[in-house]
Amino acid sequence: MSPRGKDLNEKMRSEAMAKITRAALVVFSEYGYHGTSMEQIMKVSGLSKGIVYHYFPSKEKLFLHLVDSAFVISRNIWKKALEAPGTAWEKIERLTESLVKTTFTEESSLYFLIMFQATTQGKIIAGLMEHIAQNSAHFAELPRLIMDAQKSGEAAQGDPGVMASTYFALFQGYTLILHGNDELKEKITPEIFINL
Repeated sequence: MSPRGKDLNEKMRSEAMAKITRAALVVFSEYGYHGTSMEQIMKVSGLSKGIVYHYFPSKEKLFLHLVDSAFVISRNIWKKALEAPGTAWEKIERLTESLVKTTFTEESSLYFLIMFQATTQGKIIAGLMEHIAQNSAHFAELPRLIMDAQKSGEAAQGDPGVMASTYFALFQGYTLILHGNDELKEKITPEIFINL
């Protein structure tokens, strides 16, 4: 196969994957795992049954793809924020700013809804909860950062695990409340989370 053929095939594959992923993200977010059918995803994607099933042979595989995509996005945000130099508090501030910028965008809020379904209905797919646990290690960085920031006097005292859980709960709650509420989204700032 010529390089042009490979490039064209890769472009077509990427475009099909993007269409299927976007359609699945919208449909699963709106109807939930049990309320979603592959036919709905095909219709929204505008692609044929053959193409959709070529890339994703089942609804389960497609849902897992969305879960994995959400983890890739999340890990990249955390990695970028935490690998940069600075104190523990500066890293918490940078992480918070990055999360506020990305979490409340339309696409990220849809991924959040996917993860909400995955964690609250973990028995929908065998092994899903174990898969989530294996891919969530980066979240354990926050209590450690809080503890370091407490030692330097930059963070309030308290149980770092409880404080981290409260931080995550605030993001989760806002994500649910802000879904589709653009006016309120404009009022959410990193300071709300940092002051917590």
